[in-house]
Amino acid sequence: MPAQIFTYLRGLLQGTNITATFLSIQFGYSHDGITRFLSSGFPWKKILLHLVQIWFGLLKGGYLIIDDTVLAKPYGKKFAHACYAYSSCLDKVVYGYHIVLLAWTNGFITIPLSFRFYQKGKESKVALAGELLKEAKTFFRMKPVAVLFDSWYGAAKLLDQIQSYQWFFYCQIKKNRVINAAAVSDDLVENGDHLIGPLTRTCMGFILKYEGKFFATNNLLSSHMRVIQSYRLRWKIEEVFRFLKSELHLEGCQARSIAAQQTHLVSCMVAYLLVQKEQQSLPDKTLYQIKHGWQLNKRLGNNRIK
Repeated sequence: MPAQIFTYLRGLLQGTNITATFLSIQFGYSHDGITRFLSSGFPWKKILLHLVQIWFGLLKGGYLIIDDTVLAKPYGKKFAHACYAYSSCLDKVVYGYHIVLLAWTNGFITIPLSFRFYQKGKESKVALAGELLKEAKTFFRMKPVAVLFDSWYGAAKLLDQIQSYQWFFYCQIKKNRVINAAAVSDDLVENGDHLIGPLTRTCMGFILKYEGKFFATNNLLSSHMRVIQSYRLRWKIEEVFRFLKSELHLEGCQARSIAAQQTHLVSCMVAYLLVQKEQQSLPDKTLYQIKHGWQLNKRLGNNRIK
């Protein structure tokens, strides 16, 4: 692991911002060294996997979650590969980076595993999600209970890929999705109504209406409660996004290169894992309380990072 990452982690966990100038003044590391660290490439997937195994052990079972978020960059127009994208959080189109993220959760801890940068005119978000799931199977060697995602990722290609892995999925689908030659909204009128039909040419699905929304799984033996309880775990990745943005400066990197943005994102993920690790020994405290404690007690935070 690059030595400079420890200084950068201190900035993420204890600093008020993460510019090279601030880190140089606050923690005494050279400005140029931090800049070189951001621009340098290192085998972050292997490092991340190693840290996860050391701190959390083998990730057995659990759920994989796919979702995306926008990293807003409103103060500059020269960020490499940045583009305009709709932010559901801000409910408007913003300039920045569109990230597709893969995370794992068992309902108690949630671990970001990998990501892809979405670029307009290149691979779709569904294709990027497929790459991440392939990575989960081949590199991380995951055997999840199921994969969770919203209706945006309910494309036939992704469903068939998950089916080919012999994994289950739980997802939301749009009301105009055609099942058994009719839109699901035509066949499922009341909350609690369900049907079984082909989601794709190779994948049969159990479709349920609940609170006016439509949910699908390829686990044909699922109960209504199992479908809803499983899908609700998808919210765990939203909690990760919120913490990364509000507490770990996820949107704060102003470096222009895509390599620097990637290094920053990986560093944010490692910082998040550090706080998750600490919470294992302090279950009565929230992630926010732990992080704020490190911010107030610099010595304690520094010792944990080291």
